[in-house]
Amino acid sequence: MRIRLTYSAYVVVATLAGGLIACGPSATRTEEATSTTKPNIILIMADDLGAETLGCYGNTAYSTPRLDQMAREGARFENAFSTPVCTPTRAMILTGLHPNRTEFLERLDSPLDPSKTNRLPVHLTTFAQLLQSAGYATAIAGKWHLGDFQAYPDQPASHGFDEHCMWVQYWDGERRSRYYSPHIWENGVYAIHGEETFGPDYFSDFLIEFIERNRNRPFLAYYPMNLVHTPLVTPPSLETLAESKYPDDLGTNERLAGHMITYMDAIVGKFLDKIKDLGLEENSLIVFTGDNGSAVNLESRMGSFRLSGGKRTMNEAGTRVPLIARWPGMIPPGRRDDFFSLMDVLPTLSAIAHVRLDGDVDGMDLSHSFWGNPGIDREYFSMAFEGDVFFVRGKRFRLHEDGRMYEIPVSSGEARYSMDSLVSKPDHTEARERLQARLDTYMKIRKTDKSYSVIPFGTGGDRFKNAQDAAEQARTSGSK
Repeated sequence: MRIRLTYSAYVVVATLAGGLIACGPSATRTEEATSTTKPNIILIMADDLGAETLGCYGNTAYSTPRLDQMAREGARFENAFSTPVCTPTRAMILTGLHPNRTEFLERLDSPLDPSKTNRLPVHLTTFAQLLQSAGYATAIAGKWHLGDFQAYPDQPASHGFDEHCMWVQYWDGERRSRYYSPHIWENGVYAIHGEETFGPDYFSDFLIEFIERNRNRPFLAYYPMNLVHTPLVTPPSLETLAESKYPDDLGTNERLAGHMITYMDAIVGKFLDKIKDLGLEENSLIVFTGDNGSAVNLESRMGSFRLSGGKRTMNEAGTRVPLIARWPGMIPPGRRDDFFSLMDVLPTLSAIAHVRLDGDVDGMDLSHSFWGNPGIDREYFSMAFEGDVFFVRGKRFRLHEDGRMYEIPVSSGEARYSMDSLVSKPDHTEARERLQARLDTYMKIRKTDKSYSVIPFGTGGDRFKNAQDAAEQARTSGSK
């Protein structure tokens, strides 16, 4: 669904979706405050983190006490979705546009683009530009992955960030360290740090200092983390806490990943503590999410259920991510079963901050879901991936462009990750036809902006689908 909201239209929708139905003392306060307040916004997005890796989403092996705290004190979305890989999500969350509309369908560091010409175009409006235009101080730190800094030194300043402190992925054609001894692009200056510097700490400290300096005005602090992406490393501390829930048979890689997840969780805690110490809790929205599913070689424990990560696959484990929103006294604690696409972040933040949204976006304003109020909800989640791979997902079924269909109820734990295709089963004809009509419409969306081009990464599409095809081919060949 593509929407165009003017400020006046936003006011009408917000009133109908939230204010008129609010009730009780806390709802009244929410209604009154959200009509006038420009809250501080802290948006944190972890790297390669499926929802199943956090304790508050059912993980029983990893320790995530601060995010579990956020979930208890705020809204925990059970059905939040990203793209299956890095760059498309980063473009989608910033612009509110479908991946197939922007053509950011895979990573931008394509081997077919040795000159590093790929970048996020400056004319695509980001949430940082919208908030900056409304008087917000804006800063970003962590992972950009939307263009090369040597080729385009104006990033991310040209996208609406007053200050930036970013990991340099490539410099002089070589891949640079993201963790210990990080290479950093800080406010337009390239710097190499020593082994004593742990990148995630440096980036979070940069934003903490930014928050301290801007405590007396509205601010946006966007932290697209480097954690918990490979390489698997041992963080500087918290090993005992990380190991406190490990089962005896947990694998070596999972132990390292668990330590990185616990350290990531503690960094989130730094922001929670800083906001409290500065007395800003009552006027600060903190949102946490992930950019795509966990790495496929890592296994999460959810009681007796074991789930392999799904990054770069068009299934539930590849696209389901955590989404937790906390604003004490404003966001009622509790679980939210509503659909939320990271494409919805831009219009939702714009509505919460009362910022005019005059351009076209594909995302929806789902701010009423934060408040726990009725409103216009997202009924379906659609996704595109490089290689002409698509799906559309409803509350019960997911249909792919090649006819594969899965039953994946949103209220389940294990069943929602089902890999048992219904393609050969005659049931659910009505649901299939309904989803097919939506999928046909979605697949027609192509990049409409001719002012730029994106050199493709060269992927063959859905890794899971390809593995299925290879397995079937091997089985057929073996039976001859």
